[in-house]
Amino acid sequence: GTSTFMEALAANGTTNIQTSVTGVTASKRRFIDDRRDQPFDKRLRFSVRQTESAYRYRDIVVRKQDGFTHILLSTKSSENNSLNPEVMKEVQSALSTAAADDSKLVLFSAVGSIFCCGLDFIYFIRRLTDDRKKESTKMAEAIRNFVNTFIQFKKPIIVAVNGPAIGLGASILPLCDVVWANEKAWFQTPYTTFGQSPDGCSSLTFPRIMGLAS
Repeated sequence: GTSTFMEALAANGTTNIQTSVTGVTASKRRFIDDRRDQPFDKRLRFSVRQTESAYRYRDIVVRKQDGFTHILLSTKSSENNSLNPEVMKEVQSALSTAAADDSKLVLFSAVGSIFCCGLDFIYFIRRLTDDRKKESTKMAEAIRNFVNTFIQFKKPIIVAVNGPAIGLGASILPLCDVVWANEKAWFQTPYTTFGQSPDGCSSLTFPRIMGLAS
């Protein structure tokens, strides 16, 4: 089981553990502004889907491997592995299945060079053109349920971060048990940039991990 698990980590380029991120350069900050134009490795996504297990999803790939469940973000309904209600529901469904079967743990990673760009703002803004109050309530509930799934999951969740983790993609990491990152991983929470309140319990978990000053 251990060798299979390490092979899965190696496939995500995360066998070398990174203990810190020294900072985000100006060029990396620009990623936020033009993130929808970033290339996505469709060939890699196709290759992963060709070898996936019997679990069938649109926005994620789920593999039941030797002793653990491997969940990979591979979004079709959003760009750069962003999270909208459809993606979040599929992740919740996969976690619910892993919670009930004989998996000892869950490995959570992503296909391509980007781990997760956080919430899919384009999706949410389009939904707000109708009944703002109703849609806002639905969005808040979807995010709350998604975060609660990570909090309440009783088995270990190991995360392999293979690239940028932004917003909710970064704030859910402290809710997991172990986070491994490769040299291409970086983390950013642009809440003030987007006029958004912190999500994923990060206003509690980040100060506990990094200290109040950071």
